[in-house]
Amino acid sequence: MKRRYFSHALISASALTVFAAPAFAQDGTSRVAWAPSFSGSCSDCSLAGRNMAGWNLSHANYPGANLAGANLRSVIAHDANFQGIQAAGVDFRRADLTGSKLQGANLTGARLAYMTLSSGDLTAANFAGANLRETKFIGATMTGCILTQAKAQGADFSAANLQGASFANANLSETIFDNAVLSGASLSGANLSGASLRDARLIGANLSGVTGFETADFKGACIDTATRLPVGLSLPLCVVSQR
Repeated sequence: MKRRYFSHALISASALTVFAAPAFAQDGTSRVAWAPSFSGSCSDCSLAGRNMAGWNLSHANYPGANLAGANLRSVIAHDANFQGIQAAGVDFRRADLTGSKLQGANLTGARLAYMTLSSGDLTAANFAGANLRETKFIGATMTGCILTQAKAQGADFSAANLQGASFANANLSETIFDNAVLSGASLSGANLSGASLRDARLIGANLSGVTGFETADFKGACIDTATRLPVGLSLPLCVVSQR
């Protein structure tokens, strides 16, 4: 039987090295799976509009890279460096970026539904208008993040540090903020229908104009005298431990 061999070329882009296992196929209908893996550094390089769906980018170093409009759906990128990336409109749906750094990243209007960003450092990242449906931010550092008008239905911010974050006019229905720190955060005008804020710290937070709070769970949540609450919502003051 005549056999045909295929080899994958080594691909590089701005000091970025691609390592892919060789693949070959025989005559017939059998298909060989291929999962590209990028490693190395791609500082400030342009990957705008690239199709990188399904790739493994774990431990990669992409600070300041241009990923605007790129397709990174279902990528695995554990402990990667995406600090300061320009990724407006990027498709990160179902991607897993556990433990990765995205400080100062621009993700405005991005598609991040069902993504995992747990334990990552997202300080001052911009998620304005992004689709964050059921995205996991468990234990993430998100101080100063912008999430205005984000679509975050069912997202999980459990135990996240959201000090100074802005969720103004965001859709937070069924969203989870259990044990989250929301000190100084703004939820002004947000939809909290069915949300869970159990044991959340709302010191100095702004909840004026929120809707749906009647169906939200605030058990164990606390405030201080600077917290702004909507009419009809009353919460206890946080107890400061004294040693």
